[in-house]
Formats: sequence, structure tokens, C-alpha cells
Amino acid sequence: AVDSRFAERLAGELKALGVNMDDDLFFICRSGTRSLAAAKAMAAVGYRACHNVACGFEGPLDDSRHRGAYAGWKAAGLPWQQS
Repeated sequence: AVDSRFAERLAGELKALGVNMDDDLFFICRSGTRSLAAAKAMAAVGYRACHNVACGFEGPLDDSRHRGAYAGWKAAGLPWQQS
């Protein structure tokens, strides 16, 4: 679940960066669950273009309870860099 202060804190940071309420915001996490909650929280406070990256970075668990094999940003071959 998203912390109740999350949207307020993020909205403040975005405003300081000059992000407008109509700007596209993309949210991603490991599986897509937390990022969906974050996108919904920001939409609830008035951001009109919130997008969740479906399946997240590593995607859902496979039959062996591992991620990253068949869905998500990484499995789709989209660009990323380990840091």
C-alpha cells in the first residue's frame, strides 16, 4: 500500500521540479503492483496523466517463484542499466 503521505510529498517534489498537473507521469516497480498504487494516488490528487508500467520491471512470479523470465520491462528487452 502507498503511504498516506506519499502523494503529498511527491506532489511537492514534482512542483519544485516544474512538473505540471497535465504532464505524463510514469510509475514502475518490480511487479507493477506498487507502481499502480502510486499512479492511482497521484491521480487522486489531481495529476491527469498517470501511467503504470504494466507488469513492472521484472514481472510476475513464474512457476518456480522467480521473476523476470516472461513479463515485465526486462523480459520485453526494453532498455535498462544496472547501477
